[in-house]
Amino acid sequence: MAGNELAATLKFLTDAGHLLSAAAPETSAYLMSRRNELMFEHEIPTYKQRQHVCNCCGHVMVIGQDSSFHVKAAKRAIKKPSSTRRPHGKVAQSLGPQTGPTKIIPCGYCGRQTQVKVPAPVAISRRKMRVEDITKAPGPAVVSSLSNTGSETPSHKSSSNASSKKRAKSRKAGLQALLDQSQSRPAQHGLGLSLADFMQK
Repeated sequence: MAGNELAATLKFLTDAGHLLSAAAPETSAYLMSRRNELMFEHEIPTYKQRQHVCNCCGHVMVIGQDSSFHVKAAKRAIKKPSSTRRPHGKVAQSLGPQTGPTKIIPCGYCGRQTQVKVPAPVAISRRKMRVEDITKAPGPAVVSSLSNTGSETPSHKSSSNASSKKRAKSRKAGLQALLDQSQSRPAQHGLGLSLADFMQK
C-alpha cells in the first residue's frame, strides 16, 4: 500500500470510528481495530494513539465518560548493601536508576488496562551552602573602608566646631559694636526721642 493511500485509509478509519463511537460502539471498535492493525503492519508509532484507543478491542476511550485514568508512581530500585564496610562502620547503599511514572487507562468496553510509561523527570541538583562560606570574615576592601570612615569622623567634627566658634565670635563682636554705639550717644532730656529717631524707624 502506497504512502498516500495508507494515510488516506488511516484518516478515514479514524474519522469514521470517532463519529460512530456513540451511535454504534461495536462498529466503531471494529474500524479502530482495523486501523490499529494497519499501523502495526507498517510500523507506525502508536504512543499517542494508545492513550485514547484500546489496543485490544479498538474502543475509543474517553476519560471521564466511560474510562478512568490514574498514575502509578515509580519506585526507585534499591540494591542490597554490600558486605564490605567503610572505616566508620557505615554500610554503603547504591541506588539504581529511577524510572518514570506509568499512566494506567482501563477500557470501559472490555476492561483491559492500557499502560503507558512516562520518561523519568530530570534530577534537580541542589547546592548546599557550607558553614565556612556563611561565617567567612570580611575581605580587605571592607576593612579598609571601615578604617577610612573611622579616620574621617574626627576631622568632620573639628571643622564643625571651628565654624560654630567663628559664628559665636562674629555675634559677640556685633553686640559689642551696638553697645559701644549706644554709649557714645550724648544723654538727652525728656523722653530721649528726636526727629532723627523716627526717621531711622
